[in-house]
Amino acid sequence: MLLVFTPAKNSFAKSKKDAQMSDYTKVKSAYVMDAKSGQTLYDNHANNQLPIASLSKMMTLYLTTQAIKHHQLNWNDKVPVDDQLIKMSKSYSLGSFKIKHSNQYTVEDLYKAALIASSNSAAIALGKAVAHGDNAKFIAMMNNQAKDWGIDAHFVSSSGLDNTDLKKYGYQLDGTPAKAQNLVSARAISIIAQHLTQAYPQIYQWSSKASYKLDGQTLVNTNSLLKPGFYYRPSNHLTGLKTGYTENAGLCLTVTYWRNGRELIATIIGSQSTFSAMNGLITHLDKTVRSTPVKESPKTYRIKGHQVIANPAENQTRVWYRIGQDPNKITVNNQLTATTLPIKKDQPITTTTFNNTGLPNATTQNGTAATTIAKPAAKKQPHSTGLSWFNRLIAGIGRTFSQFI
Repeated sequence: MLLVFTPAKNSFAKSKKDAQMSDYTKVKSAYVMDAKSGQTLYDNHANNQLPIASLSKMMTLYLTTQAIKHHQLNWNDKVPVDDQLIKMSKSYSLGSFKIKHSNQYTVEDLYKAALIASSNSAAIALGKAVAHGDNAKFIAMMNNQAKDWGIDAHFVSSSGLDNTDLKKYGYQLDGTPAKAQNLVSARAISIIAQHLTQAYPQIYQWSSKASYKLDGQTLVNTNSLLKPGFYYRPSNHLTGLKTGYTENAGLCLTVTYWRNGRELIATIIGSQSTFSAMNGLITHLDKTVRSTPVKESPKTYRIKGHQVIANPAENQTRVWYRIGQDPNKITVNNQLTATTLPIKKDQPITTTTFNNTGLPNATTQNGTAATTIAKPAAKKQPHSTGLSWFNRLIAGIGRTFSQFI
């Protein structure tokens, strides 16, 4: 017997709203930060290293962007793609953008494919292009960059695939375990997103698209928070950024969105309902957090006897605080972190903490040096003849008496 369910008036609207607002706390990890100031708004086990699947591609895209910035690559360069990556691109489970021939697509083409459609082959090909064809070298670059930023991250893949998949195509790194995978914290991947969007703000022209036509194919963005996705909400003011999924990682998501004229970055790792959980997290912050303007100014420090000026990230920032806290009691403290010379212009030399906010104190904001301060040259030691003090004395006496001979 066929049973037909006829919903009562407005019941569908209510069920859709409920579906969009699942429990944001039922995740493995979550983190929200201010993209400009680096202030932490929310932290749920955010420093735990976890599998992040295709969120890994944001580091690959960042390093690709830097290679373009430093004229090592060009957006219009054709990228070589080997037979195994072409084969991977046509896989039902691992491919999302079919690569037809090597050297057919540009850096920009593969950048879009990796970002929008989360193409694994495109991401690996881009990494190899950055590292002059050496996949292992590029993975080392990813780990070195994470180390330079001081974040919790360990990479074995430029795409986010783990070794169980990479081995089939010859891309398992030598010396790594059979089931090794990228392990990165929610806070760390949010900071990677922060650096990526600062390095290439134009990324939103692509990350905000639900689909995109490329070479006769449609790149499909799996981010259902984007219009016209089921979980889209105009009030979110969402601009992207990246989704991820593997069986081990679960559903993962990093988004950028705007509140009170500020860009925020939010990450959820390991959820069964990532999009509804993200809507719930955004709503939670809307109900519990406010911001207030705070002026900052350059500050002078002394390092090894030299005066160094630190420029703040912003002359006027907005500090977030939990409702119920007195915004007049909020203080902004800067701490010198650089201790050795030389100090280069634009080098981060301070960290900032926001106090009395009712929120976690963790921050990624860095004050930067205004000028280059060179390391003092070592003083030259007097030239030694190799003679002992006694021999030098005798030689001196000898020269004195020789004047009278």
